[in-house]
Amino acid sequence: MQARSPKGKLVFDGEIFRVYQWKQRLYDGSYATFEVATRPSIVQILPEVDQKIAIAFEEQPAMDPTLGLIGGVMEDGEPPLAAAKRELLEESGMNARKWKLLGKFSNSGKVLFDVYLFAAVGCRKVAEQKLDPGEKIAVRYTTPGRLMENIARMRTSPEIKHYLTEIRYVEKKRKAFEALFSNGGK
Repeated sequence: MQARSPKGKLVFDGEIFRVYQWKQRLYDGSYATFEVATRPSIVQILPEVDQKIAIAFEEQPAMDPTLGLIGGVMEDGEPPLAAAKRELLEESGMNARKWKLLGKFSNSGKVLFDVYLFAAVGCRKVAEQKLDPGEKIAVRYTTPGRLMENIARMRTSPEIKHYLTEIRYVEKKRKAFEALFSNGGK
């Protein structure tokens, strides 16, 4: 699912990114060329397994190995929940008893895309991982509190980092978040 199209002329249509350019009048009356890129929307998942959250230790070519959230790119025309279920199964071999959309975050700036964050509660392993040829993922487990403490060092969008940091410091939000993951969300 490609992010919204900005104004301007499409000047590059790549495997991941589309780049648009346009002439923009500046405050002094002169003109400059502006550009923005779009990319497909992504899903990120917080899978709960026995009151712990599964995260990914991931390796990909041309990237340093890092911890991050389970998730990936939405396919063209794929609804966010269907993408989240597919990505959870592919990257961890798990499915969930209960799903909750925690938020939709729109990345702005020079690269436009949407991020959908889901809680997947009551997860259990039902299959082996089906990883893309360019990824290695080891599933690790952490508590909700440790996740929020370490989110700044993990690979995820700034919007999700902000969301989880706010939960960490706002008691009412933190208690609701922790309750979602306690006792399988019951």
